[in-house]
Amino acid sequence: MKDMNFEENLVEDRRLPLNVQKLASKDLLLYTQKLAASERKIYAAVIEALEEIERRKLYLAKGYSSLFIFCTEVLKYSAGAAQRRIESMRLIKNFPRAQKTEVKTKLQRGSLSLSHLSQVSKALRSLPPQSCHEKMKLLSRVENTTQRECERKLMEAGVPEIKKREDFRVVSESSYRLSVTVDEETKELLEKFMGLTAHQNPWASREKALKIALKLALREVERRKFGVSGKKKTPEVTTATEAVSPEERKEVRIQPKGKRSRHIPKSVRAVVWERDGGACVFVEPRTGRQCGSGFGLEWDHVQEFSRGGESSATNLRLLCRQHNNGRQRWESLV
Repeated sequence: MKDMNFEENLVEDRRLPLNVQKLASKDLLLYTQKLAASERKIYAAVIEALEEIERRKLYLAKGYSSLFIFCTEVLKYSAGAAQRRIESMRLIKNFPRAQKTEVKTKLQRGSLSLSHLSQVSKALRSLPPQSCHEKMKLLSRVENTTQRECERKLMEAGVPEIKKREDFRVVSESSYRLSVTVDEETKELLEKFMGLTAHQNPWASREKALKIALKLALREVERRKFGVSGKKKTPEVTTATEAVSPEERKEVRIQPKGKRSRHIPKSVRAVVWERDGGACVFVEPRTGRQCGSGFGLEWDHVQEFSRGGESSATNLRLLCRQHNNGRQRWESLV
């Protein structure tokens, strides 16, 4: 009777957690099982919430270039935890409602875990497009399995072995360890490069070779794409970072139709690049947080080109691809 009373009180008690040190062993085990069940329910709820956040692109409106960065910086998930939740969400988000509910129910019961969903999601990348029915069959195969059993079941289902090609981790405050698996062509390219740069890298250090190669490549890409010459310039134009409101857009000069061109002169690209610091300049107005992403940068006309905006430094800004795509959608949320 005592155990039954404890279980009933546990279900109704909203003052958790209890003082576990005072619990009898049997009650402690029951209490922990209840917590684990509650945690699995939260997993399903988090996946559902992330799906809606991605659908509305709310992370863009808050100044984050990806849902992953939003999860690690705002929700405080570790990189691995964030990735598992996002991959799980994207695996089932296009399922019909009945199948989506079935997966979430299995997740709550514990027969499927976030690791299962994440592994299946990764496995599907190496397969031709699969129907929802085929995806459900894969999930059914891996129910109630360990990680190794899950991998074996997927291989039995015809999924190629998933080899970990990259590993990036922090070693100290100022150093990192990068492990990658490369093919024969990449190996030969690296060896040729090390031979040509032996005067800079006499001890044939692969780490130093990588740094030299990246510096050269970055300089060339910046020169071709953004017109950056390597010499620091003092921008002669004010920033276009905050020019998103209708009032501010009125200040942008409209180019006459007869002289309009989408071509952005090299000199203009260089000025905008230096002014915006080579990063996405979208700023969330309430918090003042700048996106700052340097991934997939694109030129954005503050006053849209289709509405008469010119390709000048005062009307151009750098935005990451995510913030540049569907501007009207996320701008309406800020």
